[in-house]
Amino acid sequence: MTSCDDTLAPYTAITLTSMSHSLSNAQIDFFLLHSRISNQNLELLYALCETYPNIHFHPILIPDQEPFSLLAKYGGWTEEAYYPACSHMFLPKSAERVLYLDAGDTLVVGDISPYYTLDFQNNALIATGSSYKLEGERLIPYTLDDLGDWENGLPYILRGLFNSGSYMLNLEKLRESELALDDFCYLAEEVNKIVAGDTQKRAYWGDQGLFSAAFVGNIRYYDFEQVQNVWHMPYNFCLWYFDRMQERPNYDPAIIHFAGAPKPWTASYLLPVKRFQTKPASCSLKELKFGQAEYYYLWHEYALMTDQRLNRLSIC
Repeated sequence: MTSCDDTLAPYTAITLTSMSHSLSNAQIDFFLLHSRISNQNLELLYALCETYPNIHFHPILIPDQEPFSLLAKYGGWTEEAYYPACSHMFLPKSAERVLYLDAGDTLVVGDISPYYTLDFQNNALIATGSSYKLEGERLIPYTLDDLGDWENGLPYILRGLFNSGSYMLNLEKLRESELALDDFCYLAEEVNKIVAGDTQKRAYWGDQGLFSAAFVGNIRYYDFEQVQNVWHMPYNFCLWYFDRMQERPNYDPAIIHFAGAPKPWTASYLLPVKRFQTKPASCSLKELKFGQAEYYYLWHEYALMTDQRLNRLSIC
């Protein structure tokens, strides 16, 4: 599942291509939550998915924008970033879980089954942890009690206990809890009173900050029992990894997230993909940090594959 506006919709095609190729033995139901994507881009995605035997495309129109406008007002980012809050209401009841991918700047490049099939252990989310408390030499997850610690708990929670590039939603549990959009709006307003008041300060850091506050103590962190290390992120490999690391990870990332680095469509390639690179390049691959360039070349390869397929369909 993803959610986006018309600007990011074309790049979703590249994610779909990566998904089809990397998960060739799977049957994938792909849900796109949207409200302002043009018919042209929807038709492009429809046509592309029809050429992939393993992807079934399900666009879902989100009708009421008012609650999402409020969430975006306090947390920044676009309204679409908060659409996953209603996924358990709009996805079919036969869907018990869903993997959310950030729109446009994610690629699926390996087997995701260890992540996708993980037991929720009755939690609402499965995510790659990015923020923990330090207790001696041990990392421990934040709990619901930490929401009440306005100095040493709440600010870290509102920055995000996980990066929202990739996470799993327990739709079955969310339906049972009868969680409503009003609940998220109430939380957003209360947090804003505590943190921002009448200032223009952002109350929480986008969807990951709001969802961290909503589900703190109700999140299972992938592999946390075995690897207590925020740099261990095989299923949400953020390229800011190379801000600190001067070596490749000791695992093969299966989901790449171009977070903390220029977006791949802004980079300068020897053979630009004009369909997806409509503006002059603003990033030289030579300027990237050590280790990052190979992921840009991988995005470029999938962009070329997607472009060629759409050209064969005579889609402009």
